[in-house]
Amino acid sequence: MYLTRKLKLGRTDQLDALARRAGDLWSTVAKWHWRFVDRQGYWLSKGQSQTMHCKGYEGLHSQSAQAVADSFYDSLQSWRKKRDSGNYEGLRPPYKQKRYFKIQWKSSAIKLRDDGVLRLSNGRGNDPALINWPSGQEPKRVEIGWDGDRYELRCQQKVEEDGEPKGSKKLF
Repeated sequence: MYLTRKLKLGRTDQLDALARRAGDLWSTVAKWHWRFVDRQGYWLSKGQSQTMHCKGYEGLHSQSAQAVADSFYDSLQSWRKKRDSGNYEGLRPPYKQKRYFKIQWKSSAIKLRDDGVLRLSNGRGNDPALINWPSGQEPKRVEIGWDGDRYELRCQQKVEEDGEPKGSKKLF
């Protein structure tokens, strides 16, 4: 079982730059996807798009870049399911350009140092994001997004399941 923890970070130039890079990549993936649809009548697959746009994308960890493309194609798939079910009145496919977008790191780009600092890799030659981490456990996934006022770190940690239920109420 996984537990999601949140931590308010504030606003820094490094986080702004990372969110801007992720937004640029989202815009590129969306633009080229719809360009292929309009000009060639062909829907790019997630793998094709990742190969074209995410490989060697400067300023983001490779898996963070892939996660941006994954988010676009997850949104596209959700829209297509609703369209096919006939329950999509007023909904439009993901097509708009984004100036900023959330940044995601998978376990290979996350390291908890001995001094309690979470090190989030941003690819070769780029400074990692360093965050003071109050928990002693290394997260499996990390996401940094804007909550309206400041950046917020959201991470998933694996927790041990207790055999005992937490509540006293019964369903039936």
